[in-house]
Parts: sequence; structure tokens; C-alpha cells
Amino acid sequence: MTGFGSFLVKELREIVATWRLFVLPLTLLFCAVASPLLALATPYIVGTVANLPLTLPDPTVADAYAQWTKNLGQMALLVVIVSFSSAVNGERASGTAAMALSKGLTPAAFIVAKVAAAYALVAVPTALATLVMALTTRVVFGEAPVGTLLRATVAWLVLALWCVTAVILLSTVLDSASATAGLAIAAWVALAVISSWGPAARWSPAGLVGAPMALAMGSETAWAWPALTAAVTAAMLVVGSVLALRRREL
Repeated sequence: MTGFGSFLVKELREIVATWRLFVLPLTLLFCAVASPLLALATPYIVGTVANLPLTLPDPTVADAYAQWTKNLGQMALLVVIVSFSSAVNGERASGTAAMALSKGLTPAAFIVAKVAAAYALVAVPTALATLVMALTTRVVFGEAPVGTLLRATVAWLVLALWCVTAVILLSTVLDSASATAGLAIAAWVALAVISSWGPAARWSPAGLVGAPMALAMGSETAWAWPALTAAVTAAMLVVGSVLALRRREL
């Protein structure tokens, strides 16, 4: 993969110099701080809005973790999709891709560098936000079981990284960033829909849609196969992106 190292450095520098450095990390940090507080306030909010003498159980750490995975699966994942919707077609529109590829950078190095930089932007802030989530939960509830939090977060992270590769493939195939984001969101919704089908939940990446919530609540759920198939299909999506870039007119 000729030129991979230098192009990866260029990608990382662009992340530092653009809005991407702030939007996703700040979203994750917001989820980390807000989730335990929202879990704590939910009984009061529900009772106030419903205006009924409801007696709800006291919130627990499991509720905070469930709120965390819910926020990750909705708000944060949407930001991940939008953040990388112009990863390739934006470079093509600006002429950067043509210039880099004409100077010896291979399509494989171009795509893999994009994926590696995107993975770093998702994984590093997720790790930091998870630490903040644990600390906030301990302050609010007095305890924060680390194992449960890590398992739930890792299950979400695998899904998020799979979504990154899917978005980069769509960005390679499509010319419009908005079309890429729209189609990626539609695919995300479709994945959530088929996750209710047993075989898909057990054997495909769709099983990662509900796994974080189940793990956060302390339920036993088989997510090893969904994680494995996500890793395999993510590699296939990267290969598909390389092949698509080779065929595109730059």
C-alpha cells in the first residue's frame, strides 16, 4: 500500500484541524455526563409530565448504563454516520483524491488510511467518554461496575466501527455527501428492524443493535458471533471500497 503512512498522517492532521475533532468527542462526553443524571431524574420527570400519583422504582446503575447505551445507539451513532459521509466523495469533489492518487498513492492505501483515521476518531473519544461515564455514575449512584459498562460500550463500538466502513463504501460509490448520509441512515434503520429477527440477531451484525442495552441491564446475550461477522463484513466493505475507487473516474 504505497503512500499509506504519509496519507494517514494527512488524515489525522485534517481531523485535528476541522470540526470533526470536536463534534463526535463532545457528543460522547455529553452522553457520558447526561446519562446518569437523566436516569436519576427520570422518575421525577415521568411523574411530573404524567401528572399522576405514580410510584416508580428508584433508579439504579443499570438504568444509567441503559441510558448510556440508548444515547450511544441513537445520538452518537447518527453523528458517526454524518461525520464520515463526505470521507471519499468530498476528496473527489475537491480534487485531493485525484492529486494524491496521481502521485503514487494506491487506492488501497487511500481507503485504508481513511478507515484507520476514522477508527481512531471513534475509538479514542469513546474510551475517554467511557471513563467519564464511570466517574459520573460513581458520583451519582455511589458505584459503577466497570465490567458491565465496558462490555456494553465495546458492543456499541464494534457496531459504530462497522457503520464507519459502510459509510466510507457509500461515500466511495456516491457523489453526494447528503445522499451518502441519507442512505447510511436508512441502512442503519433497516439493520435495527431486522435485529428483531432471531437468526439475524444471533449471527449477523444486526445483533449488535440490541446487545449494548442487554449487556448494560445485566442480561446474558450472545454477541460474539455478531461481533465476528461485523469484523468480517467490515473487511469486505473496505475491499469493496478499494475496488469501487479503482473504477471511479477521478
